[in-house]
Amino acid sequence: MPKSRKEEYAELTRNALLESALELFTSKGYSKTSIEDIVRNARLTRGALYHHFKSKEDLFTVLYEKQMAQVRDNIQEAMKNISDPIEKVLAGQKAQLDYSMGRSKSIRLDVVIGVLGYKRWREIDSAYTIKVIREFLQEMKDSGFINIGSVDYATNLLYALHVEAALTISNTEDKVAARAELSEMIERMFYGLKS
Repeated sequence: MPKSRKEEYAELTRNALLESALELFTSKGYSKTSIEDIVRNARLTRGALYHHFKSKEDLFTVLYEKQMAQVRDNIQEAMKNISDPIEKVLAGQKAQLDYSMGRSKSIRLDVVIGVLGYKRWREIDSAYTIKVIREFLQEMKDSGFINIGSVDYATNLLYALHVEAALTISNTEDKVAARAELSEMIERMFYGLKS
């Protein structure tokens, strides 16, 4: 069933607010961006914003969740046609690192943790990227391809490597060189888990 004109307009309004907020959060920063800045940039009203979002933090959370969904989708797409378990994992980790260096309009992780706090950030990431990492590590352990005790510990460790790699890439001048070196280090570490 096609959307009504009202539903289409509501979706366009919501997307305009999200795009405006992302542009401002990435250029000015979260704390220096006001609700008024967001609605002015989107050419909408405060009422429109509060119709779709409870607060500036709610809007920020939705943006970050969309970003993490895109990271998850990129990882899954990179891994989908690869049968070799190690190559599959390496394709996923490269896709995650590529995302962290390839987008000029993405919310930096240090900002996310500062705005949402560690606990809420971790909840969101657990629903997206951590979930993907855990699933493929469990699959590899079950098949006997890697030798690890706790899948949860290995997931947290591999995720921490990726988080720090993404932060390092985002904070360095030569992102291409940093991504290449970090990717190679993670690859060597992962080969050490092979049975």
